[in-house]
Amino acid sequence: MGILLVMLGGCREPAPAPPPAPGTPENPLLTVEGTTLRYNGQLLPWEDTGAWRRVLGPPSREEDGILTWDELGLLLFDRDPKDPGPESFEVLLGRTRHSPHTEGEPEHWPRKTFTSRLLVDGAAVTSRSKIHEINRDKKGSDFARDYMGGIFSYYMGDFYVRLDYGHDRSLTAFSISK
Repeated sequence: MGILLVMLGGCREPAPAPPPAPGTPENPLLTVEGTTLRYNGQLLPWEDTGAWRRVLGPPSREEDGILTWDELGLLLFDRDPKDPGPESFEVLLGRTRHSPHTEGEPEHWPRKTFTSRLLVDGAAVTSRSKIHEINRDKKGSDFARDYMGGIFSYYMGDFYVRLDYGHDRSLTAFSISK
């Protein structure tokens, strides 16, 4: 009987490996707390575009002050050479535009969408997130309807925080600008 139990115990499938912890290279984590951004726990300071390059790696493309990380689904706008640091940061979550009549995509958009984890003031944000779910789960200011249907935003001091939904109601982008 004992041998049979040992033999049966050896026939079990191994337990699946646990998923990688958030904030590791295998499972990147982008967090936004107020206006502070971190990628895998490393600060992305608004005063130093060079630090963004060190943390995110070299951009895939850079043109006219727009840095694009195609594989990460991220954009950084650093157009004013007189003012150090980026003006705006965008996370591409989907590709649906505001209007079904819009053709094509902006050239600077990343080739891939952001597939890692994004937390905005504690709320998980994905392309399937609904505005009421994000507002329910986040701390701080709620996103409110903006100047156009499908855009929700709020101001935090000198910063403008925004969500863009496409005409199909999927979330296309999260952005923060100063």
